[in-house]
Amino acid sequence: MDYLIKRRTIVLFFFFTLVFFGLMGHLAYIQFYMGPRLSKQALSQQSQAVALEIPARGGILDRNLKPLTEIREVWRIVVFPAAVTDKLQEAAVLASVLKTEQSKIENYLEGRAKAIPLDLREDQVLELKRHSLPGVILAKVRLRERKPPVASHIIGYLGIGRGPDDWVGQMGIERLYDEELRGSVPEATARIFLDGKGRFLPGLGYRLEYKQTDAQRKNVVLTVDREIQEIVENVMDRTGVRDGAVVVMDAGNGDILAMASRPDYTFDNSIVNSTERSFVNRCLSLYQPGSVFKVVVAAAALEEGLVKPDDVYLCLGEDDDLVKCYKRDGHGLITFAQAFAYSCNPTFARVGLRLGAEKLVDYAARFGLDNDRIIGYRTTNPKDRLDRIAQRYNLVNASLGQWPVEASVVQVTAMMGAIANDGVYMPPRLVREVRHANKTVLRKIEPGEGVRAVSRDTAGLIRNMLEMVTRYGTGRQAWVEPWGSAGKTGSAQVGPAKIDAWFSGYAPVNNPRYVVTVLVNDGKSGGSTAAPVFREIVQKVLELKEQSRVD
Repeated sequence: MDYLIKRRTIVLFFFFTLVFFGLMGHLAYIQFYMGPRLSKQALSQQSQAVALEIPARGGILDRNLKPLTEIREVWRIVVFPAAVTDKLQEAAVLASVLKTEQSKIENYLEGRAKAIPLDLREDQVLELKRHSLPGVILAKVRLRERKPPVASHIIGYLGIGRGPDDWVGQMGIERLYDEELRGSVPEATARIFLDGKGRFLPGLGYRLEYKQTDAQRKNVVLTVDREIQEIVENVMDRTGVRDGAVVVMDAGNGDILAMASRPDYTFDNSIVNSTERSFVNRCLSLYQPGSVFKVVVAAAALEEGLVKPDDVYLCLGEDDDLVKCYKRDGHGLITFAQAFAYSCNPTFARVGLRLGAEKLVDYAARFGLDNDRIIGYRTTNPKDRLDRIAQRYNLVNASLGQWPVEASVVQVTAMMGAIANDGVYMPPRLVREVRHANKTVLRKIEPGEGVRAVSRDTAGLIRNMLEMVTRYGTGRQAWVEPWGSAGKTGSAQVGPAKIDAWFSGYAPVNNPRYVVTVLVNDGKSGGSTAAPVFREIVQKVLELKEQSRVD
């Protein structure tokens, strides 16, 4: 009998112990996990609030943690209809100050609390403060501009989602990282408290809540350097690049430091007001690279031992039986290095035929022209473009960078970067990390691993030839004093009277730090249209960085 009692006691003890720990676990779940959510729900039932940050969203930062999105603070009228004592009188006062129809203001004095979406001038703020209307307060609201001030095609823009307070990314980083950027709590809120019947509690008054914690929103850090991005865009606009693109890349690791496309899109009163063409990021679009592609042809031929820089060729100009040269009388006897510097088409057509389609496709892939990968970003160009080089009758055109060869400005920049980096190709990177608002890094996006495209010796020979281009060849207008520069021009014939003008190169010439590619659609030639834009951008970037070192 005693044994049974003892056994029952032990069983009951363990049973109640399990129940106790179960209850404690449930209480802990409610307190620590559900607590913040339940508190928020209770607060929303006992009060009405208006967000003073529109939208609640993380920032997009440059490599130095400078914001690339723009926030402006404006005075706005916040209305709490539950606290308004005389709707008609207050609507009349507000309409008089705002210079608008009273019927429009009356709509804001009904329903839930809201902010009137009109920016106030200082004189309007002073006048409304004198009136001191019940249920109406004045507060500074932080507004995120839908279009960023710089790098608009990278950043993208915001649009209305499922409701007026639901802002979603429509393009670029805003769209790709929308989930990380979205916040759940505005940084600032205006609030009043209500009783059980939804009536205003005058004793508690109005509360302005600032610096509220939002664990959900994240900041996205790019590889872009805002100062360099601003230089690029200013130069493009000043020199009249109305249709084109520029990419600046770190010569050592493939980081994209600037990426600008024209034409830019615009917003008019927060409404998108641009043609569909202006939303196309020309840095990512595909174009015929023209003679810039001769870098790949030359590198492949030198690497395979098919040519040497001092091998001699004959150019007959318009009378050449394989392909005409832009120089009507021809270059006559010309070395391979000189043919590169002067962009002699007959020479490169013959070299391309000796090289063969299979080798040309292989080396183009080594230089990254078979994919449009950008680390931290998403692109959608087709991946099998190089296969067309091997199709019948295409090899000569391909050796000159004409159809069927296509590449984006980012791809061309990475290709040139491989030469500047002693023959090692580095995949482009645009996003560096995602971090919490408290600056704790949540996720790092590491640079890609370098892949050797050609030997160091071959890269050195190409660099010597690229310097010949800017010293006395077709790219003389790209030479940058006093640092020197090297690169290649390109003039792609894309229509009966239309040329896409290219220049891709790097600087300083002896210790490359920046790789820059300029594309001007519907230009005159790479040497006369794109090269001067390259020179001005590089000059300003190097001057800026030299000054930064001194400071």
